[in-house]
Amino acid sequence: MHIQHLLISLLAAGLCGCAITPKLPPQIPAFAAADEKFGSSPKIMGRYSDSGQAFTNQGISAGQMSLSKLLFGSDQACVEADSVNVVEPEPEVIDFQFCKDGQPVATRRVSKYTWKRATGGHGVFENWDSSKYGQPYYSVKGFLDIPIKESHDGPGIYFGTDYLLRKAIDGSLIVVQKDSGFGVVVAVPVWGSHCTWYRFPPIADGDKLQHNFVK
Repeated sequence: MHIQHLLISLLAAGLCGCAITPKLPPQIPAFAAADEKFGSSPKIMGRYSDSGQAFTNQGISAGQMSLSKLLFGSDQACVEADSVNVVEPEPEVIDFQFCKDGQPVATRRVSKYTWKRATGGHGVFENWDSSKYGQPYYSVKGFLDIPIKESHDGPGIYFGTDYLLRKAIDGSLIVVQKDSGFGVVVAVPVWGSHCTWYRFPPIADGDKLQHNFVK
C-alpha cells in the first residue's frame, strides 16, 4: 500500500498544479529555499502556534484550525496544546511536541518511509513499526508529505488526502491539504485535486528549542 501511495505522490508531482507547483494564495508567504531533489527531506524544525488560519486557493478565509487536530485528528492527548515544537531527534525522524504553557503534553512522530523501515530489514514490505516510527512520510518536490487517508472505489480508481508541509520565508509552517483522485476512463488517465492552505505562525526562537525537549 505504501509503495502504491509513493507512486501516486510522484504522479501528483507531474500532474497536480495546486500543491506541487503552487500558485500561493496572497495570504501565504513564499516558501523558504529547500532541496527539491528526489528523496531530499525538507527541514521544518521550529516552534509554532497550534492555532492557524485556513485559506482556499483563491485566498478566501476558511476559518481557524489547530495543527494538532489537522495532523492527528481528535487525539485527546493533544487537545490542550497551544504551541508545537517540531524537532528532528535523528535523521529523517520528526517529532511533533505539543505543549501547553510551554510544557509538553504529548509527542507524535513521523518518519521517512524507507525500504529498511518498511521491511524491518527482512525484505518483506508492510512491516512498518508504528510504535517506533509513528506515521510514515514521503519527500516530494521540497515538501514533507504525510498521507492521512486513502480509499479505492473499484479497479483503477483512487482517492486520498495528504498533508504537505514546508517552511515559509517568515518562519511560518505552511500545511497544504491535498484531496485528490485518480482513475482511468476509457484507457485515459484522469487526475483531479483540491487544496486548502494553512499557515501556522512561528513563535520566537523556535529553532533554538529543538534539542531542549526529550520524548
